[in-house]
Amino acid sequence: MEHSNTVEKIGTGLVCSLETFKGAKIELVKRLSGFNGLSVYKYGQVRKIEVKTFQRSDKWIAINGIRAIDKLFFEQDYWIYFVLIPENIIVCTKGLQFIQAQMKLNNNLEYLNKMKEWMLYTKNLSKETKLQLTLKINVPFSVHMRKLVENIINGNIGSWENSIIEIWENKSNWQEIYKSEKYVEI
Repeated sequence: MEHSNTVEKIGTGLVCSLETFKGAKIELVKRLSGFNGLSVYKYGQVRKIEVKTFQRSDKWIAINGIRAIDKLFFEQDYWIYFVLIPENIIVCTKGLQFIQAQMKLNNNLEYLNKMKEWMLYTKNLSKETKLQLTLKINVPFSVHMRKLVENIINGNIGSWENSIIEIWENKSNWQEIYKSEKYVEI
């Protein structure tokens, strides 16, 4: 079993390989940015990508830090790429839509206002007290990633079409195994 840092590096390498294959220029960014990398396509589209790599457990993810939580819940162009290894499958998702679908959050977005208040309160408390308070959200998945990929490959897309945009697999080269018909790139 490989160390989690090694697993994350493998996942990031696969994402860089995929984005380059698709014609994008990938740029890894500082951890403090709230995501792992920027992917810039020839026609100007930018994807802010957070990479989450699963070697074994694919039942939940953690979002750490105020910037990452802020980007996920309050930026429209925030993507989460889930890398499944050893399968070499990448699931490209629109971050917030995917989290909402996984957690079965209703359309009442009141929780976003409460989350913003929580983040602001924590940030202010941290400044006032000089305590280093770290925000962390654990997101449990209602459908584990490998099961979700299996369902989609078998044609059972269900309500995931707005959140799962592409699924790619690399056996010896990249092959797109799913693309949402509802998603239109700018």
